[in-house]
Amino acid sequence: MKNQRGMVLLMVLLIFSVVAILATTMIERQAVDLGRASTLFAQQQARLFALGAESAAKAGLYLDWEANKEIDHAAEEWTTERTFPLDPGVISLRIQDAQGRFNLNGLTPGGAVAVQESRFRNLLNLLGLDIGIAASWRQWLDKESNVDNTYLSLSPAYRPAYTPCRHTSELMLIENVDLDAYAKIEPYITCLPASAQLNVNTATNFVLAALDNNLTLADADAIIASRGADGFSSVQDFIGTSQINRVMQEAGKTEEGEANNSTGAMVVSDFGVTTEYFELFARIDLNGRIGTVEALIHRAIADGSMTTMYRDFSRRAPREVW
Repeated sequence: MKNQRGMVLLMVLLIFSVVAILATTMIERQAVDLGRASTLFAQQQARLFALGAESAAKAGLYLDWEANKEIDHAAEEWTTERTFPLDPGVISLRIQDAQGRFNLNGLTPGGAVAVQESRFRNLLNLLGLDIGIAASWRQWLDKESNVDNTYLSLSPAYRPAYTPCRHTSELMLIENVDLDAYAKIEPYITCLPASAQLNVNTATNFVLAALDNNLTLADADAIIASRGADGFSSVQDFIGTSQINRVMQEAGKTEEGEANNSTGAMVVSDFGVTTEYFELFARIDLNGRIGTVEALIHRAIADGSMTTMYRDFSRRAPREVW
C-alpha cells in the first residue's frame, strides 16, 4: 500500500510538472505572439500614416500647380522638408524634382542616344566614376547590342533587360557598378519616360555641367546663380545665359568657323521649366516603430491630376546629394 501511495504521489507530481511546463510554454508563446501582433500593428499603422503623407504631398503639389502652372523652381514651398507631429511620434516628408536629374532612359533606342550617352559619360567623369558605365548602360537597353553572353557568364547569371528602367537601382546590374559607385551617382539620376525634359530650374550643378563637354562645374554654378530665387521664366532665358550661349555658338560653327544652323548636342526641346515627375520620401517614427515610403508621383500639366508611378516601402533614407 505504501508503495502504491508513493507511486500515486509521483504520478501526481509528474502531472503537475508537465502542466507547469505546458503553462509556462503557453505563456511564453502568448507573449511572443502578442509582441509580434503589436509589432505588425505598429508597422501597419506606420504604413497607413506613410500613405497619408503621400496623399498630403499630392494635395500640396496640386496647390502648387494651381498657383503657377508655368514654372517650377528650386525655391518653391514643395522643396522644403517638413515635419509633422504624431501622438506619439513624428512624420518627416521630403519632395524632390525627378526631372532635375539625368534620365537614364534617355539612352533607349530611337532617341538622341549619342548625345545622352555623352552627357552620361560627362556626369560619370565629374563624379570620378568609370565612364565606361555609360556604354554598358546603353547596351543594357538596346537589344541590338546583343550582350547576353556578358551577363549569362556571371554568377549568378542573368539576362540584360533590353527595356527602359523603372528604378535607378537597376543600374547596379551593370558591370563595374557596385554599391559605392551607385551611392555616388544615385542623387543625380532618374528613370522617367525618355521624352521627359530636364527642368533647368531644379537641376544641380553636376547635371548641368554634364550637358556639354565644354561646361565646367564653375559654369554650372554660374547658371544656377543666374536663375535667381524665382528660376528661369522660360527655356530661352536658360539658353540666353552666357555659359549656354557660348556652348551653342561653338556647336553652331563648322570647322571653317562659318555659321551653321545646327545647334549640335544642345537641343532646346530637351529642356523645360516645369515638372511633371516628383519623388516623395516620407519617414514615420511611431512609438519606436519606423515606416517609410518612397514614391514617384506624376502630376499632369493639363489638369494637375496625380498618379503614383511606383511605391517602395523598403527604403530607409531619402536620396542625398553626394
